[in-house]
Amino acid sequence: MRKLTKMNKKAGFTDLFLLMIFTVVIALIIGVFIFIGTKTTEQLHLSMDGMDIGDGNNNVSVVIENTMGAVRQSYYTLRWLGVLIFFGMILGIMIGSYMVQTKPIFFVPYIFIVIIAVVVSAGISNAYEMVIENETITSTFATMGAINWFTLKLPMIISIVGFIGGLIMFSRLGKREEVYYGY
Repeated sequence: MRKLTKMNKKAGFTDLFLLMIFTVVIALIIGVFIFIGTKTTEQLHLSMDGMDIGDGNNNVSVVIENTMGAVRQSYYTLRWLGVLIFFGMILGIMIGSYMVQTKPIFFVPYIFIVIIAVVVSAGISNAYEMVIENETITSTFATMGAINWFTLKLPMIISIVGFIGGLIMFSRLGKREEVYYGY
């Protein structure tokens, strides 16, 4: 069998920023997909209900529900997939923090990075709140409970994940054989 080698992972400091960006982008994409699916289905029903297809036994509204209605329902599963992706990213940060080999001297810059990430995430969270309060899309985003909660509470989540990730990264759990005493 081939021996597993450790990868030289250095991304432990930037993972918090990736978590922020991907959380907001995924939430917005899911919201837009749900909005487009809902509006398309509604517009098709408004403009085509009552029409017959072919021999008169097939109604267009049944066809719309069987096609676009199914697409709209499948978009609603994206809400939970977004939550799973969010938890997967947090788990990835924890595993990445465990795998990063760094010296304890970098704890001070890491604290500054976490503080900057919390400040940036507050701005991102506020901007997301302004977007979802738009009267055109507010009803769509109101159905996205969990992903909205995570995105609106992003500064708190970033600070908790950053703190726990820093503890894992700098406590050297499982890496007692490599202690830095000098150069």
